[in-house]
Amino acid sequence: MKQLFKLSSSWFPIWLISLLMLVMVFVYLPIFKGAKQNMSDVPLIVVNEDKGKVGDAILLNLIEKQNGNSFKWEVDKSRKQAFTDIRNNKAYGALIIPSDYSKSLDRVHDTLISGLTNDKPADLEILLNEGIGQTASMIASNTLQTVALTASKGISSQLKNELLQKGMRVAPENASLLENPVQVVSKNVLRLPVNLNKGMTPFVMALISSITGMLGANMIHGYLLRSNGILKKRGSALSESEVLISEIIFGIILTFCVSIFIQLGVFGIFGSAHASNIWTIFLFTFFSCTTMFLLFKTIAVFLGGWGMLVMFPVNFMGIFSSGGAFPLSTLPTVHRLFSHILPTRYIVDGIRALLYYDGRLEAGLGPALLALSIYFVLTLAILIVFISLTKKYKEAAVDESGKKIEVEVGNEIPHEPPTHEQRKSRHTGEKDGMFRQAVSNLDKGSNKEKQEMNDNEYRNALKSLDKNKK
Repeated sequence: MKQLFKLSSSWFPIWLISLLMLVMVFVYLPIFKGAKQNMSDVPLIVVNEDKGKVGDAILLNLIEKQNGNSFKWEVDKSRKQAFTDIRNNKAYGALIIPSDYSKSLDRVHDTLISGLTNDKPADLEILLNEGIGQTASMIASNTLQTVALTASKGISSQLKNELLQKGMRVAPENASLLENPVQVVSKNVLRLPVNLNKGMTPFVMALISSITGMLGANMIHGYLLRSNGILKKRGSALSESEVLISEIIFGIILTFCVSIFIQLGVFGIFGSAHASNIWTIFLFTFFSCTTMFLLFKTIAVFLGGWGMLVMFPVNFMGIFSSGGAFPLSTLPTVHRLFSHILPTRYIVDGIRALLYYDGRLEAGLGPALLALSIYFVLTLAILIVFISLTKKYKEAAVDESGKKIEVEVGNEIPHEPPTHEQRKSRHTGEKDGMFRQAVSNLDKGSNKEKQEMNDNEYRNALKSLDKNKK
């Protein structure tokens, strides 16, 4: 055992796995770095339908940064367009300035100056995209609320100054109207049910799909090799290409079963919200699981025993860069780069579009199907080529072995059956050799040889000894 510890190869797994875990630290920790997760370039929309000029003041006071988050504002022409953009997951929220905004504020002004009561404040509408996740939705809502409340406070301050200059006092019934001349009305565009699991359902389903692919590629390979060993003892072992084909078939069966269990758990047991048909979600989940299995199987085919060491970081990098647990804009640059390369991000986007956006292609399902199709076709083509090359290599090896046998047989000396004279001469020579050995043993006094010799042989031996003595 001491000699085993002295071999450098025995220590190789320890150093390699330790180094891999260090890499995992660099994968995970940057995601959670800092006191809070700040988002950059949060997409927000503002629509100014106001027929007056008061709404323009809001456009001049849009927030670019707040609490470490930065925002990217887009100006849409109409509420309908903003509504469509949110349904297509192009923005996190929108601020709508209605067409009668200036007119409503004029009415508020007249009410306060004249001392009339029972008037209503002007309206600003906020449209929210609740399908983007709890964190992103909350940031968008707070920002839009801040813009609207800032506008309300600015108008309130102007009204107070005017009343003060005129020496007028506001009726108690209008005190609230003076403090809040603008009211904010928020609306969830998607109208999703309450059970959203904080928007984490797409991430969980993508996580299970990815882990299924990695575990399936490794465990199916190991168990089929063991089963093939049993078949080999029975004399009916499969070839390498046949084993690989069997692995792919078993992998597809596995992903089919897992996809069914995902639907049963997510929608049957937990009753999670979904905007699309369950069968459509099932087909996309099955497609995603199968694609991940083929990806990890391709890695295993290329790297063999080293495959697991590559699959592990690829799997977890894909999970953490998917944008499911944390918005992509909060992730480090490296993770955002891998989010475009690895398929896990597209699985999250596709499932999110199916669950929350009625399966709209523009909401992320279209790019997801395109990216996953490329991965599916590419990995399947690689495996088919590998199977084909393995078959050709085996056939070439069999042909080469057959040619060698033919050459060896051709180079052998032709064998002809011996003639009668040759057989007789060989028999006589063998008998003479035995006789000479017997005489030698008889001369040495071997009683065993005396007993085994017949009478004629014994007499001839005695004569030979007598001649030798003379």
